[in-house]
Amino acid sequence: LSHYDENIVHMESDILSADGQIHTISWIHSSFQIPTNNAVILSVGIDITEKKQNETELRWLASHDPLTELYNRKKLKSQFEHILKQAIFNDQQGILLVLDLDHFKDINDSCGHNVGDQLLKNVAKALTEISRDNDVLARLGGDEFAIILPETDLNVAINVCEKISDRLHALHFEFEQVRYSISSSIGIVPFPLNEFSVDRLLSSADLAMYQAKSLGKDTWHLFTFDDMLGKQLQERMRWKQKIEDALSEDRFVLYFQPIMQIQKQTVSHYEVLLRMQDEDGQIHSPAMFIEVAEQSGLIHRIDHYVLEKGIAKLAELEQQEQTITLSLNLSAHAMLDAELIPLLKRLLKHYRASPEHLLFELTETAAVADINQARQLMREMRDLGCRFSIDDFGSGFASFRYLRELPVDVVKIDGMFITHITDNNDDKLFVEALVSVAKGMGKSTVAEFVESAEILAVLAELGVDYAQGYYIGKPQARLLDGPLKLD
Repeated sequence: LSHYDENIVHMESDILSADGQIHTISWIHSSFQIPTNNAVILSVGIDITEKKQNETELRWLASHDPLTELYNRKKLKSQFEHILKQAIFNDQQGILLVLDLDHFKDINDSCGHNVGDQLLKNVAKALTEISRDNDVLARLGGDEFAIILPETDLNVAINVCEKISDRLHALHFEFEQVRYSISSSIGIVPFPLNEFSVDRLLSSADLAMYQAKSLGKDTWHLFTFDDMLGKQLQERMRWKQKIEDALSEDRFVLYFQPIMQIQKQTVSHYEVLLRMQDEDGQIHSPAMFIEVAEQSGLIHRIDHYVLEKGIAKLAELEQQEQTITLSLNLSAHAMLDAELIPLLKRLLKHYRASPEHLLFELTETAAVADINQARQLMREMRDLGCRFSIDDFGSGFASFRYLRELPVDVVKIDGMFITHITDNNDDKLFVEALVSVAKGMGKSTVAEFVESAEILAVLAELGVDYAQGYYIGKPQARLLDGPLKLD
């Protein structure tokens, strides 16, 4: 038909089916001119209802926090940019509030993440009820929220803070006969302020909020330029900005530490470790920035970064026909991240990576903080074909009990039992017992902090499956070029 004139029209329309459901149909109408001068139109309709629903859901997730259904940090910043420009143009004042729940970590640790999640939902509902129609609410991350009050003076903002305090007090609850009161520390920043950008205003509100906490919590603090003189707060904000810059400028890098199968003395497994690279090339370990990331709510973005970069690297290795398992570390906050599993599914599909070559690590401390949440996360990841490892095993007070309850494949023995194993019989007995229990449960064991040939020999004697440490290999930006060579 290539010699005929051809016109194609593409359109979408909704139709009502017999069962009362609305379906979105994508139509392609093709018009053909045939020699008899008669018009022939071919119409093909494809039901794209599910695709449209998925697209709508993804658009919503891109701008909202799935737990509280408030705006997320990204959407708040885009809204704030618009509101700030309007305030400058109309010569009007607005107020930014950043609030952080007091003692939320204690509630999470004592009552579990399910109670913590419900509390965050209740806080979001309370803030929504207090707010006016043109106010903008967001969950910035963790237990940190923000409210933009357009066309508002300081007196009104202080009144809002007092209303927030009263409503949060009303959310008190009892758990296992312990009463928990709810309060928050609030930072207040007026805008426009000098020529502060949105990021600078948010960081200033953070500073004011931390000052409110230092004053005894359950209060508010108005930002002043004197707040910027506190060295500790200034350092915290500096690292927060460095994290945001590194994420936006793709300056986090992955390092790989080899893990050796002891009996065969071969490496087909690497732990993926995160590093931050400054603009001047300086490399920082997670010890420098993870705590700030957790406190500021940026930890989920870091988890997502590690997940995507790790899976992309795995796909690259598989294309090179290298059978390598990569072990990715998850933060303790991963169990609270409703976006983690959907993201994992999308990334595995997008990169066409093999889930059986992915091993996720969660520390024992994080896992036992909420055993039910940890078990659920592990099951969901294992259902996708991935495997799970408990890191720093033995550091808890009831380790063997939790080993039975958690669906893990690999147990990584805490390094404190390995460092002196050649001359400490108690450490040797613990490792021996752990290896016996793990093997009985069908789990592999990994010893970290393997620093010498003598330690490796003891581990081989005890039947430990894998070894990791500087004697095996230091973390590097590249995988090993050839076979493992031990001194």
